Amino acid sequence: MTVADASEIIEQLVTLLEEVDADAGSEFSGVGVIVSTNPESLPIVALRPTSIPFHDAATATMLTHISHHRHEHHDGFHVLTPDFKIKKIAQYFSPPIVPWLIIDRKKRFGGRYLAALFGSMLPTVVATGIVSRDFGLAVFHHGDEKFYRPAIENKYKTPG
Repeated sequence: MTVADASEIIEQLVTLLEEVDADAGSEFSGVGVIVSTNPESLPIVALRPTSIPFHDAATATMLTHISHHRHEHHDGFHVLTPDFKIKKIAQYFSPPIVPWLIIDRKKRFGGRYLAALFGSMLPTVVATGIVSRDFGLAVFHHGDEKFYRPAIENKYKTPG
């Protein structure tokens, strides 16, 4: 895969996650995705008995649909091919820790952020991305945060 191909995938991933974030509504739980050339090589395990996409919907539509706390497939990471087809949903993703990577500790991040950061170093991973209401959006490539947008003031939050 060329640098140009990877750059294009990163841009497409940012666009996809922005679309999911914009369309998800008040029950959005956040989402994590892995773009991989070989999903079978990933350190993942299914969180639910069914981990194969069950609708033939557009990727953004499907991710928006399942990314709500009440949906059984909302948790974990979802695996996409480089052409953004969903291969697996609701996967526990456990990449090895990469101790020399620089972590921006000024951000309020959690486990999903670190899994995406470390997981982006795996040989068959083109990019990883996360988005949530509280954190914002981040996309990683080879251990580097290629895109970050902080959480937008949430129109769904109640004053308080």
